[in-house]
Amino acid sequence: MLVGQTEREQKVKELTSYILHKHYCENDMEAVIAMFDDRLSWFGAEEQEYAVGAQEVAALFRGFEMRRCSIEHEKYDVVEITPDVHLCTGQVQITTSPETGILIRMQQRVTMCFRWVGHQARCCHMHVSNPYREMIEEEIGFPTSASQQNREYRDEQLDVHKKQLAERTAELISIYNTVPCAILRLRRNGENYRLLSFNQALVNMLEVPEEEIRQMDWSQGFSDEVDRQDVPLLRDALRRLEKPGDRTYLDYRMHSRSGKCIYLSCSNALIDEQVDGQTIQRITFDISKRIELESVLKRMSFEDFPTGLFNRNRFNRDMELCQMGDMTRLGVACFDLNCLKEWNDRMGHSAGDDLIYRTARHIYNAFPKKAYRIGGDEFVVIQANVAQDAFCRAIDQVVKTMQEDGISISAGRSWRALNCSIREQFDEADRQMYQVKTRFYKTRSTQRDR
Repeated sequence: MLVGQTEREQKVKELTSYILHKHYCENDMEAVIAMFDDRLSWFGAEEQEYAVGAQEVAALFRGFEMRRCSIEHEKYDVVEITPDVHLCTGQVQITTSPETGILIRMQQRVTMCFRWVGHQARCCHMHVSNPYREMIEEEIGFPTSASQQNREYRDEQLDVHKKQLAERTAELISIYNTVPCAILRLRRNGENYRLLSFNQALVNMLEVPEEEIRQMDWSQGFSDEVDRQDVPLLRDALRRLEKPGDRTYLDYRMHSRSGKCIYLSCSNALIDEQVDGQTIQRITFDISKRIELESVLKRMSFEDFPTGLFNRNRFNRDMELCQMGDMTRLGVACFDLNCLKEWNDRMGHSAGDDLIYRTARHIYNAFPKKAYRIGGDEFVVIQANVAQDAFCRAIDQVVKTMQEDGISISAGRSWRALNCSIREQFDEADRQMYQVKTRFYKTRSTQRDR
């Protein structure tokens, strides 16, 4: 008999806990209602909460809008009133989940009475109440001000949120100061700008201390370090920011403290508009290495590596550009090595390559940045705005220095002061060069026959 009584008492404790968890933690009112005895009385925590009868209490429970809670520190005691009726009394700590937005932590006192019908226990009486620690005189029944427990819980959650906010802020500050792009914000009021904030990347970019950046004149929306030629571009990019969400993009140049020219690519965005002005954010990337690489690639695409002269690609491009231009006093010269094949056969290709390199040096010295290697041993010079005498003397000097260096070359030239045509003059110089080459080989053949 004692064993059976102990089992029933344990079952009553479990059912009391079950009802409370379904009610407060899961908001499963139907599971709670399923435990009701037909003869049921219920007292809630508030003064008005009292009802008798399973149907009436069930209707009230279905109307409850509970917030998700957690239950801790459960303590129950059971007393057998009669062989078929057990009374369970106890207390639990109920805490609302933080995501509900309601911060309540309270001790809940509970009394539940269960009547055994066969092997099932049905709840025939339910009473819950709150032992308030604090009350003010104006409050009756349920207090409107937070209890001490609620304040403690609220403070705990505030501390948690403060810690999370501090961690996120530190993370954002770390990102802000370690990103490779310069970020600054300006406040615009009319045509005047004021620097609000900037990150470490701008300090690194300008190579000046933070305090000096703050003291710079930003009233135009940029500092004096901007290249003067690019100032109109920046002014126009800022002028086109008219309403929040507007964004402009541009590339421009700045000069660091060491005098280095920095190539930049930036976006300007109007991010908000307040009574005291508009906030503009500029995000800037240093693209100097990209520009340098592009320059190298461009030079590689236009340069003949063995000689350092311009190559065939650059020659074709410049021919097109000159064809579109309206020029006066244009000189074109063509050069071609004599007997290169024989030189290669007799001396080897390395010696032939050295001969080409020496030829290119003589032409470059007379016509720097104006000479092209367009074939294995074919060279062209294009020079605009040059006097005829100076042009012809330079060509004669090239041929002479090559002869002194043991290099035999054929040369042709074309110079015009009016009706300049790059293609016509190239063809004219090329024909003249081949005429000279033909005479060279004819004379050489006659000399051998003797």
